[in-house]
Amino acid sequence: MKIKSIRHSVVTNEDLFLFEKIKEGDTKALDLLFKKYYHKLCRFGVLFESNSHIIEEKVDDVFIKLWSNKDQLKKIKNPKSYIYAILKNDLLSVKNNYQIRPLQNEDHLNSSSLYPSIEDEIIANEQKEINKNVIKNVLETIPKRTRQIFEMSRIDGFKYKEISELLEISPKTVENHIGLALRHISANINKFK
Repeated sequence: MKIKSIRHSVVTNEDLFLFEKIKEGDTKALDLLFKKYYHKLCRFGVLFESNSHIIEEKVDDVFIKLWSNKDQLKKIKNPKSYIYAILKNDLLSVKNNYQIRPLQNEDHLNSSSLYPSIEDEIIANEQKEINKNVIKNVLETIPKRTRQIFEMSRIDGFKYKEISELLEISPKTVENHIGLALRHISANINKFK
């Protein structure tokens, strides 16, 4: 638990540093933040909008807003939650209903391998693909809202409190959904192997 809080602290400090650099007019910092969060924000956007073109446009708008309002960034204490909230609000203003969709394409999740030979790399990539498909299949059997909360916690790295604020539910409800997801995964993982 301590390692996770240290990691979260490092990520938060890195994001705060990037926000500070953006505030100073550093376009490279904006580019780094864009590269770090673009695909994660697109995946998050699928929870609120089914049209991928609208999602991509709104994700782009998040970074345009950051740059346009860079003098306001000094007030932000949690950059990650801030950019996710901007996207959520923009998408909800376009479409006022939740539409949760399973992840369609995870090709953007680059897997770099440290294996010495091509054969080992191919085997490792095949195993990763099998594992990814097993996890994806198990996640698709979890209730939609529970899956959404689980992915925000385990994939996007949000804390329970951040999820509760973004989704306007109590932290205890988030905890209950995560527990339900973990029990479901544990009980069903062998069915998909």
